[in-house]
Formats: sequence, C-alpha cells, structure tokens
Amino acid sequence: MIKHFLCIIGLFFLSSCLITDNVEPVFNRTVFVYIGRDNSLRNAAEEKIESLKNGWDGKNGYLIVYQDLSGKGSVLQEIYVENGIGKTKEIYRQEKENSASPEVFADVLKRVVETYPADSYGLILFSHASGWLPEGTLSSPRSLVQDEGENTWMDITDFAAAIPDAQFDYIIFEACFMAGIEVAYELRNKTEYIVASSAEILSPGFKGIYETSMNELFNKNASLGLVKFTKDAYDAVDAQTGELRSATFSVIETKGLNVLSDWLRENISDEKSVDIGEIQYFDRYSYHLFFDFEDYFSRVLKDDEKRDELRRLVNSCMLFKASTPEFMPSYLGFKVEKHSGLTTYIRQSSYPYLNAKYEELEWFKKIYVIN
Repeated sequence: MIKHFLCIIGLFFLSSCLITDNVEPVFNRTVFVYIGRDNSLRNAAEEKIESLKNGWDGKNGYLIVYQDLSGKGSVLQEIYVENGIGKTKEIYRQEKENSASPEVFADVLKRVVETYPADSYGLILFSHASGWLPEGTLSSPRSLVQDEGENTWMDITDFAAAIPDAQFDYIIFEACFMAGIEVAYELRNKTEYIVASSAEILSPGFKGIYETSMNELFNKNASLGLVKFTKDAYDAVDAQTGELRSATFSVIETKGLNVLSDWLRENISDEKSVDIGEIQYFDRYSYHLFFDFEDYFSRVLKDDEKRDELRRLVNSCMLFKASTPEFMPSYLGFKVEKHSGLTTYIRQSSYPYLNAKYEELEWFKKIYVIN
C-alpha cells in the first residue's frame, strides 16, 4: 500500500513538471489612462471611466486610471472585472495635485509601472491639447494637459521628458491636433506607436469605442490591436451625418521617423517659394498653424521623383490613416482634400514667438540646424 501511494505521488510530481515546462507564460499589458480633467472636460471624464468599465473584459493585464478631481484632490484607480461587471478600486488619493505638472505625471507613471508590472505598457491621454504649441498661444490656451486649479499647462517637451525611453508600446491621444510631426518626433524614443488626430476630436471622442473595442488595446500584437481600435473609431464617426461626420485619425509607427527626417534634411529646397494659402490645413481659425505634412514638404522638393520618395517614407510611418471628406464645414470648417496622417507647423512672419519656440523642438533641430 505504501509503495503504491508513493508511486502515485511520484507520478503526480512527474506530470506536474511536464505540464509546467510546457505552459507558455501569460502575456499581459498595463494600460494607463491619464485624464486631464481639471478643466471643462470634468463631466466628460466620468463618462470615459464608465465606458472603460463597460468595455474591458478584465483579461490580459491591468487597467489603471489617474484623474485630478478639480479641487477635490487626485486619485489613482484600478479598473477590474468581477462577475462580469467592471468596478474601480482606489489605489491612492492626494489632497491637492497639479495634473499638468510633468513631475506629477512622471511620479504617477513610476508608481503605476512599479505597482502593476507587465510585459508591455500602453498610455491613453484624454485632455485638451494643441499639439506642440506652447501654453497660451491659442485663443483658448491649453497646450497638452490643462490644470485650471493651478492655471498651468504641460507642453509636449515636458511630457516627453517625463517618459523613460522605450516605456510604451503605444500612446493614444484622445486630444486635438496631436498628429503633428513635432509631437511624433519628440516621442519617437518613448513609444512604438501613436494614435492621434490631425484636427480636433469631436465629443464624445472615443467614449463609444471604449465600450466596443477596448479589449483590442490588450492585444499581444499591439499594432494589430491599435489599427482595429482606430478603424472602429473612424468608422463610428464616418457613419454619422452632418457636422458630426468629421474625423482625421492616424496610427503612426515611430521607428520610421528617423529615416524620414534624415532624408528630408538632405533634400528640402527653397521653402520661401511656397504659398501656404494653397496647403491643406486642419484648424478652424482665421489663421492656420496645422498643415498637412506631405502637402507642404512635397512643395519644397525639386522634382517628382523626390516627391514620390517622400510619399513612400511618410506612408512607411503610417499603419492606418483615414479622414472624412469634410470637417465641420458649417462651423468655420474645411474640406479634407489631402491627409497624409501627419501635420506640420510652417513658420510665418506673423508669429515670431511661435517661430522662436519652434526652434527649441527636436524636429526643428534635426531638419534645419547644421551640426
């Protein structure tokens, strides 16, 4: 009897070892949602969180949300699923915190990575935004993250500096004007992919897509998941009518940006001959600061062969791009006749301050500064 019992024990441990040796480790991703809601977006932020809770199945990782509660402190929460229902669990709360501070962003990110380690990380940033522009330069100044309580904004250079190199598989900007080459180039060493819009993102933004396609953001193949998520977002807007049928989305692969910048530095010609009034723009102002990247730079190249090469290089950075034929045409909008998936600023004599700030960006230094 004892021998028989020992034999069973031995077989159990042998079979356990065999099973363990053949089990593939479970892939997981931590998706960090940073909500800049200490401003006019405070009501929309609550809807976003509900959509996240309703859309995620609770598998393949962690879903973590940070938000500044507009005078009521800030909170970091984990969204988890219990019995098929999305719930939130508070991780920590601060009495007062400036969500637009790059130091705060860096500290929160560090806490998330240490508390919820994973095979990879994704970031969703929901905020007011104005691309690379420094704070206070639009009629409604906002830059990247706005904190009304502290009357401050975070700009793209501070945001990039707060992120460790190679931290993210992707960054999703649920924010306006973030598909600029200036933004992408500043973040090229921080993330593999960027989801962004050349123009504004109309309310309710990605709210409905979180409910239907959130699980795509936990796909082990990040690029496939991002393309599916972004295509779903575009299709939802394209199915609308009237002014709501307005979108300019792209999924940018950052590894191609160095090749693009190297080539462009060697091949751009006379920019002074370009009439910017003829170039596709993406902002609804009496002035224009966001122009189509390929449309502009193709005009400062000498021949069609170089223009074809520019198009190839730009497309090599695009996993997905799509735009509606028009963008809010009845509200100072515009037709979208060209959409390369990237925008660029063009220096104009009317904006000496912007021109000076532009020269501080990594993109400008790479293209125009002779080392």
